[in-house]
Order: sequence, then C-alpha cells, then structure tokens
Amino acid sequence: MLMKKYTYSLFTCLVLLFVSCSSDDDTTITDDSALVIGTYSLTEINVNVAQDVDEDGTASNNMLDELDCLNGTLIINVDGTWDLDLVALNITSVTGDFYAIRCGRTDNFTGKWTFQSSVLDLNATNFSTMVLNSSVLTEGVNEDLPGVLNRKFTKQ
Repeated sequence: MLMKKYTYSLFTCLVLLFVSCSSDDDTTITDDSALVIGTYSLTEINVNVAQDVDEDGTASNNMLDELDCLNGTLIINVDGTWDLDLVALNITSVTGDFYAIRCGRTDNFTGKWTFQSSVLDLNATNFSTMVLNSSVLTEGVNEDLPGVLNRKFTKQ
C-alpha cells in the first residue's frame, strides 16, 4: 500500500512538473514590415545651428529650406532590398557658427533591410537606424558641429 501511494505521488509530481514547464511564450510576433514598404522623399536635413545659406534673411536648421538642390528618394522594396539616391550635403567651417554649405554629388546606395518595432535598419555603415512614425522615417545622425542632426524621409 505504501508503495502504491509512493508511485502515485511520484506520478502526480511528474505530471505537475511537465505541465508547469510548458511554454509560457504565447506572444505572437507580428510581421509589420508592410508598414515601411514604399517610396520616401527626403523632406528634412537638419543641422545643429540654423544657417541662412540662401541669404534671404531667414536662417533655418532644415537645409532643404535653404538649398533647392538637395533631394533624395528612398525606396523600400517588398523583397527586402532598398535603394537610395541622395544628394550629398557638403559643410565646411568658415568662422564661428557660420559654415559654407552646398550640395554635392548624387550618391546611390543599395542593400538589404530589416524592420522591427518601428525601427528600420538598412544594414549599412553609411546610415543609422531609422524610426518610422506614421509616414515619416527619421534617421538620427547626431554629428558634431558642423554636422547633420537628422534626416527625415516622408512616404509618398
């Protein structure tokens, strides 16, 4: 009789052990990459100190307000690839908080991307991760003076 109770208790403990070890990871990972797929236009390149590059009497941190030649198009493809045509921003220190700022050449970049929790990673050393907020991708560049704080691309 004692052996039966012992066997029954051991069997009950084993069942409880297996039940308690079942996976608690019922969280479902959703693939929200469809949110980021599309074509984006460069809408802001913000610098640390407002500049009046076009000499119209109004300084701006957004160099797209100052230079008509700045533009860029970022395409995020369904197949996990991306393509970016971007006019380079050339900044040269002149004196104090004043800089010679002009458009450079148009560069083309390509690669493979990943997207998770609203963060787009272009997996490229030339670019930081970008955060998607509604239809705007923001890349925090955070360069020291004279430099670019961030770039923003808006979905078309």
